[in-house]
Amino acid sequence: MKMQRLFSGLLAFSVFASAAAAEVVRYKIDPVHSGIDFRVRHFINMVPGAFTGFEGEIHYDKENPSNSKAVATIDIASVNTRNEDRDKHLQQDDFFNAGEYPKMTFESTSWEPAGDNIYTVTGDLTFHGHTHPVEMQVQFLGEVEGRGVMRSGWRGTANIDRTKWGMDGYTAFIGTTIPVELNIQGHRMDD
Repeated sequence: MKMQRLFSGLLAFSVFASAAAAEVVRYKIDPVHSGIDFRVRHFINMVPGAFTGFEGEIHYDKENPSNSKAVATIDIASVNTRNEDRDKHLQQDDFFNAGEYPKMTFESTSWEPAGDNIYTVTGDLTFHGHTHPVEMQVQFLGEVEGRGVMRSGWRGTANIDRTKWGMDGYTAFIGTTIPVELNIQGHRMDD
């Protein structure tokens, strides 16, 4: 009987220790060392663009990725296609309508392993008054310490069909499927 209690106690301790070892690590996105880039077909070539104003967090559980989460907010006014007139036009009613919808938001709803440190991340993307799910391929590039801060690296790709968010103008010469690439550095936040 004593042996059985001892075994049960060791088993309970082992389960507790495993649970304690698995942790959700929180990273705050560093916009200075990160980028949100996109490309849009204009007639036959691809025109590059980016959003330069954004913030967010990644909550990462490597042992149990389904516990992971990512949230981000992007300032529509920060769109930069290297042409001031075009950037102003993109903020008008026939595109982002930044006066009424100044922010774009993303909140993940699931993380599924898709390879070594690679995940299929699904989440709700909201802009222009609409919310729809998007799927991204996300790679965790690793973690390194620099200047007293633990920094993580992430790369993500997605294809966004702009017409689903009500941006369906100029389809004769402007592409509707927008390839997006995220290159993110996150700073570990110790609670």
